[in-house]
Amino acid sequence: MHSHDANTDRECLTLDSKLSEITRVPPWLESLAALHAIPSRIQFAMDLCLEEVLSNIIRHGYGGESGHEIVIRYQTHRNGLFTFVVDDEAPFFNPLTVPRPPVPQSLEDVSRGGQGIHLLKQSADAIEYEPRSSGNRLTISFIAPSSSRAAP
Repeated sequence: MHSHDANTDRECLTLDSKLSEITRVPPWLESLAALHAIPSRIQFAMDLCLEEVLSNIIRHGYGGESGHEIVIRYQTHRNGLFTFVVDDEAPFFNPLTVPRPPVPQSLEDVSRGGQGIHLLKQSADAIEYEPRSSGNRLTISFIAPSSSRAAP
């Protein structure tokens, strides 16, 4: 059961482009959090961001069409960042250039979308977008609180 790459396997999640696949994200984050001592507050923000990004890719990028791959890779950097790299094969879409939506007037406005990207920018500490020949790459980073860094 344990391959040499057990860790790298655990740090990569491949989803099909169906909204039902998003339910696989929280348990995956749960196992990463246990592995890397990610505080629950940050885990919550990660979950929020990833679910938002994935639903955008599936709904807008692939137009709700299943059968496309979305790959999420987790990386821990030495400088106290938790980072996710999300790759898809959808048409180019840079969420960072989307203008901030008007303030929602109702709950319905919130669920109608547009708020998601703003929410994403508020929840993550850094977001980078890179168009690639095969699709889109979004890098989402969260700053680890200094208390969880190993003391010298």
